[in-house]
Amino acid sequence: MKKLPGTQRNSLFVLFFLLIMVISNSSTGAGKYPLVIRDQFGRPVMINSLPQRIVSGSPGNTELLFALGLGERVVGVTDWCDFPPAAKSKARIGSIAPLNIEKVLSLRPDLVLACNLNGKEPVEKLTELGVPTFALNPVSFAEIIEAVSLVGQITGQEEQAAELAATFTRTLDQVKQKGQTMGRPMKVFIAIGDDLQDLWTAGRGTFLDEAVALCGGENIAAGLGFSWGRLGMEYILKMDPDLILTELDPQVFLADPFFRALTAGRKRQIYQIDVDLFSRPGPRLLEALNELVQIFEQVAR
Repeated sequence: MKKLPGTQRNSLFVLFFLLIMVISNSSTGAGKYPLVIRDQFGRPVMINSLPQRIVSGSPGNTELLFALGLGERVVGVTDWCDFPPAAKSKARIGSIAPLNIEKVLSLRPDLVLACNLNGKEPVEKLTELGVPTFALNPVSFAEIIEAVSLVGQITGQEEQAAELAATFTRTLDQVKQKGQTMGRPMKVFIAIGDDLQDLWTAGRGTFLDEAVALCGGENIAAGLGFSWGRLGMEYILKMDPDLILTELDPQVFLADPFFRALTAGRKRQIYQIDVDLFSRPGPRLLEALNELVQIFEQVAR
């Protein structure tokens, strides 16, 4: 049998060694750093070591980090981060947009978990300064599940992330199945704001719109070409929604002659929801979905 040259034998040995390391790391999760992984901005991000000092750039990110058991590693959050209660004791970095780079740097983070609202420029600037900055930008429930998995990978919490992702998937399937039994899709007006004269609504590309569809409803603003916008009274009257979801007290609508005359008003099918839960791409969306499908079931009876 012909012997391999020494250099070739060495190369094969190195290749074999690297293969063993890859198999070992994939099965145990140990020694996987440094790693390069694409964030939801599509940027390859280098994570040099297991993050120990994490700054969160949004309430949804903060809730996700705590849900994955990373609360002790969070050293900074935005002024908007108020859940879970333990997040309130963390150092504040200011508003969501734009990120206060000086405050972020003062906390000496080895990972900044950013979001689309932070703005691309601050994210790129932090990266240039050598701070691993990983951006999340989920705009659908499927992308939230992807975000959960990504955060689990970069923080070494793969097992916790897999459990949370599975819970998301299971809940979505259950809500969808219930929604398919509702019969005729109910027309839904999502009324956001604290004044009847200045209401906004959610269209395509929002969690509220997707949640309504999953529950078996038809968002009257879904086909209007915006994510967030206003509806004219004539359009609302023409669509005559069966159900109104709002952050206001339903009595405000019932006291108004226009809304009281709509099908939703006549049948008193106006329900108050926590809009924060639907606007934060985090674990509490599961709670919001379950509450919403219960509303649909109650109206469908």
